[in-house]
Amino acid sequence: MRSILILLLLVCVSLNAASIQVVKKESAKSAPTLLLMGGIQGDEPGGFNATDIFLMHYKILSGSVWVVPVLNRYSMLRNHRGVYGDLNRKFAYLSRKDPEYPLIQSIKKIITAKEVSAILHLHDGSGFYRPRYESPLLNPRRWGNSSIIDQDELPAVRFGHLKQVSQGIIANINKSLLKPLHRYYIRNTHTARGNVEMEKALTYFAIKHKKPAFANEASKELPLPSRVYYHLLAIEGLLKELGIKYSKDFNLSPENLYKLINDPSLSVVLNNNTILPLYGLRNHLNFFPLPKNTPIEQIPLNSKSYILGLLPRQKQVWLKYGNKLMTRLHPLYLPFDHSLKSVKLEIDGKLEQSAPARIIEVHKSFKVLVKEGYRVNVIGYTHNGASDEAGFTIRYKDLDKRFSIDAKGRIYRIEFYKNQAFSGMVLARFL
Repeated sequence: MRSILILLLLVCVSLNAASIQVVKKESAKSAPTLLLMGGIQGDEPGGFNATDIFLMHYKILSGSVWVVPVLNRYSMLRNHRGVYGDLNRKFAYLSRKDPEYPLIQSIKKIITAKEVSAILHLHDGSGFYRPRYESPLLNPRRWGNSSIIDQDELPAVRFGHLKQVSQGIIANINKSLLKPLHRYYIRNTHTARGNVEMEKALTYFAIKHKKPAFANEASKELPLPSRVYYHLLAIEGLLKELGIKYSKDFNLSPENLYKLINDPSLSVVLNNNTILPLYGLRNHLNFFPLPKNTPIEQIPLNSKSYILGLLPRQKQVWLKYGNKLMTRLHPLYLPFDHSLKSVKLEIDGKLEQSAPARIIEVHKSFKVLVKEGYRVNVIGYTHNGASDEAGFTIRYKDLDKRFSIDAKGRIYRIEFYKNQAFSGMVLARFL
């Protein structure tokens, strides 16, 4: 079959301060539940890329892992530590007038859920933590490459031996260091002794509610794949301490993580009828159909990745993958019609059925067969002068390369309309 069937998982993306996404990876075998969270600061990509890789490439064999891929999605899309202030300093007290008050309440509800046995919170920190001063980059005031606890013990709570569990986490990391410089240490903040800043943080809120909580810091001095590498080692170390069994579909190394983060097969479906690959897009896509009178944050996105979002920027809409800008959409706002379920195409002389939001692969030519009630517009095909381009055999040489969606000039939009409403898009990729 010459078309690529994109298998997608639902990703709920919203800029609404109250929105939060929890993805539950559960097995049939009972065991503890780990709550794994990243991205409370939007400019710390190690954490939310680690949760994304975990969701896409790990399988839980016993027990459960609840994952919040990114706690502060809007700040992530803006590549900002905290658009409305530091979200990790809002857990002790917060005014109801704060725009993130509903979000904090949602996070607290998840943390205190009776099913949650332990919590791991992922951060990127400065420098490299050392118990004693060694240099400006390695000293007790740094946070990078450390395992954070608020106290040694949480009495009468399962997994409450925080120091002991943290020792297990860093032992798992330190046996697989990329360089001796990266060695991990435990950093106990002794929060209850009067650490005013840490009293406002997520982990201390969890501790006060009898939930064993740990934070893993990966150094900002490291490239992204190395940060994700250490975060995943920390996750695996804690899973071992909790007795949660897992498997993964790759060998853990920065080189492999680079490939997974920059996977050229990643794509996104917008509004259930429009597809875009994430990589290789032009910097700008003009006259791109988006639903009229629909807030950008309410447009559903479907992808294997959980850290995608649409960010309005003046008259553009930016497609973001974590902190990375993938393309700038210049919207054509239209009424949307979802009645189109399938179309017939002739691809290299063979008939094929396709649903909207598909990528078809073409060697020589394609033709969209006439479907009553719908009009076809192949963006970049201008040879026939007709208002409906169904029924025309279209070859690569017939297309104006300026109108491809990709920088290489190989992928073209086939758009479908019912009256004046947009009904969906298929992409033709010429091989």
